[in-house]
Amino acid sequence: FKAQMKALEDGSPLAVVLEDDSWPVEDFVERLWSLVHEELPCDWEVVSLMSRCPYGKCVSPHLSRVQPDINEPAWRCHQGVNWGMQGVLYRTSSLRAVQKIWRQQVFNEARPHCMDVDVALASVSDRVAFYAVPAGQDPGFLKETNHPSARWTINVAGRRAPAEFDVDPTNIG
Repeated sequence: FKAQMKALEDGSPLAVVLEDDSWPVEDFVERLWSLVHEELPCDWEVVSLMSRCPYGKCVSPHLSRVQPDINEPAWRCHQGVNWGMQGVLYRTSSLRAVQKIWRQQVFNEARPHCMDVDVALASVSDRVAFYAVPAGQDPGFLKETNHPSARWTINVAGRRAPAEFDVDPTNIG
């Protein structure tokens, strides 16, 4: 939520936040301009620019309107769809209201599956106008880089568990 607070401080009407291991495609600015001016519905508040396992209703050539996955129980935060915060576009005029709903979900001790911010946002998409660009689109808006994420290094450095419990995030096998 720190990057969102910075976006609010800056005072721009729109804010794009990218993870450190994401890279915009060559014509990103043009594609984003087109998305905002030609495809986004008037009610939009948040757009994931690269969503894995998107769940929702297609509303334009590049967008789906995210919906909570009712196939998964609420106690699991409807977990399993709309993964990833590689790049997010925010409408800053509604960001504080979005944060209020979103934070209540993320920091709810009774629902630990909602601690993942991407899962939590998708789970409240019935109350937040959340749209997503499916990651399978080619060309999309973003690419993931090959370098390790600094976020992983920071998270591991802050842990108190012994080093033998560290897991390499690039080892998916």
